[in-house]
Amino acid sequence: MSRADRAPLWPFGVVGSISHSLSECGAVAGRSSSVLALGLDIEDDEPLGADLLPIICTPTEMERSGSSSRFGPKLIFVIKEAVYKSSAPSTGAFLDFQDVCVRTNDESGSFEAEIGNSEKPMSFGSRTINGIYLPFAGGIIALAARFR
Repeated sequence: MSRADRAPLWPFGVVGSISHSLSECGAVAGRSSSVLALGLDIEDDEPLGADLLPIICTPTEMERSGSSSRFGPKLIFVIKEAVYKSSAPSTGAFLDFQDVCVRTNDESGSFEAEIGNSEKPMSFGSRTINGIYLPFAGGIIALAARFR
């Protein structure tokens, strides 16, 4: 079951997120007594078109992803989608790709995303959302989470 905006409708006391790519699907859920927000995104490893890079990545992210992350701008896209999915249910606000700035750590497979646009509401009193990512054969998965 889903809401009018196609977001999943979870039972009372549950938060979660779902995602799919052409070849994979996934879901994650937790009790709202310990988890405030979850956002999951799965994408195939097809590279992004060059015309999409300035839409999805901030100039700082484009510079960083070209030199540090082995996954490039596609990873930034996957993370931002997960961040949006974790934030939207509580804020009701749409986050544009440029509203969020991502820093990745390839050694730990973790990320920190900051909602840099001060006109957008904070998610549970914070502008920072942390998470993890993992490449797999044929794609990348990212999970954004905020715990109590």
